[in-house]
Order: sequence, then C-alpha cells, then structure tokens
Amino acid sequence: MRFGRKRGDETAPATAMTTPTTAAAPAQTIDDGSIPLIDRRGQGFDLLRSMDLGHSLWRPELATDLDGLASRQIVVVAAYTPDDIETSRPLMARFMTIVLAMGLGPRYGSRALTLGAVGYVDGSTDEGDIRGVFGDAVARVRIRRLRETAA
Repeated sequence: MRFGRKRGDETAPATAMTTPTTAAAPAQTIDDGSIPLIDRRGQGFDLLRSMDLGHSLWRPELATDLDGLASRQIVVVAAYTPDDIETSRPLMARFMTIVLAMGLGPRYGSRALTLGAVGYVDGSTDEGDIRGVFGDAVARVRIRRLRETAA
C-alpha cells in the first residue's frame, strides 16, 4: 500500500494554507515538574529534596519570584507554626497550595484545608507516607484543574 499526495494538491492556492497571526501576550504555563517550595528555615526543603518525589523543587528568594507563575500552579509551603498556615492564606487563594507541616503533626491539617490548601503533608511521618500523601495532593490538583477546564 502506498500513501502519498493526490495529484491535485500541488495546485491548491497558497493562501488557503496560511493562517493570520495576531500578537498575543504569552500565556503563563503551569509546570508541575518544577514546584516552588516556600520555606523560611530550609528544613522542609531539605526533607523533600532527600526523597524521590518525582518533581523538581526550588526555593523562591523573594515573593516577586512567584509573580510569573500561573494562578493554578502547585506551590508548597513549609509551616513550622500554626501562624505559618494562617499567613499562607493569600497563597492558598492564588495557587494550588500544599502545606508541609514541619513539627506540627496532623492536627492542623483540617485548618489548612479549610483555609484553601489542596493538601496537607505531615513532615514527621515516614518517607513512604510523605511520598504517598504528596503524590495524592498533586493528583487532586490535576483533577481539580480538569474540572475547572470542563466547567
């Protein structure tokens, strides 16, 4: 069997193949492979970097480093006190935020989720549990994005 062009295709007008271009602002893309981790002490960053999460993590130096991110980007916030969860509320409103609790235990998870976090990872659990909960939170974010797109 041979696949090829039909004979009449070479004579088609060139204008039919061109599409008009318009100048548009570049769209912000969501990159789940490179996730910012906001961590003022660095212990949460060190913990997650030591595990194989399947995602690249980076620490923004300034709050303005997040300005170029899409609004539905995953962001991880390391919380060392309950106040850290409360002060992360603006991030939770803008980004898909996962709270990494460092030394808080599981009891503040419901508060973080009530404030708008999409996930709560207790950093005091074992590595397998952290990896599993983190993966579940990322999957939840992707499902939420699909639902928002379909709506």
